[in-house]
Amino acid sequence: MTTNDVIDRLIDVGQDLPAYGEAVYAWVADNVWLLAVVPVAAAPFVLAVAVSRRRFARGRLKERQAFEVLPTTGFDPVLEDVLRFAKQLAQAQRSVSRWAFTPVRGTAVRVRLLSQGGLLTMRVEGPARAAAILRHQGYSQCEMRAVGAAAIDADRPEIRLGADLDGNSHTALAA
Repeated sequence: MTTNDVIDRLIDVGQDLPAYGEAVYAWVADNVWLLAVVPVAAAPFVLAVAVSRRRFARGRLKERQAFEVLPTTGFDPVLEDVLRFAKQLAQAQRSVSRWAFTPVRGTAVRVRLLSQGGLLTMRVEGPARAAAILRHQGYSQCEMRAVGAAAIDADRPEIRLGADLDGNSHTALAA
């Protein structure tokens, strides 16, 4: 097949485009009822999948583990150390199964920078199944300390929606 053959074929297809458009328009006009029924029929299935994923995520989020990385006074990492630590975090994300019902927010690895009493710490939080990878020391001049579940929940910000003038909130969401 030569270049001229390809160009001729494209010209032929281009000339037939209006006929294809008319055929599609005729099919849609004849089957408009089908376009309304399919989304209505699929809605319960989509809703069931969304609810099951959300419920499955609750268990995954409760099983999370966190580790604090406490730097020493002489902590000054080189670029290679930072890239190695980032690679370890990426492996922790990959080590957790992500099949159809495993939600992304349940397998995510979070890195938080916290300042408590002037001391800057970095907290790495992830799924319990990836704890071995998260626990592995990433920096040579840092101490890795496990954080309890109560401390993880206490550091999460709380968002209050619909607060009254008295300060009573109707709904509170944990981020």
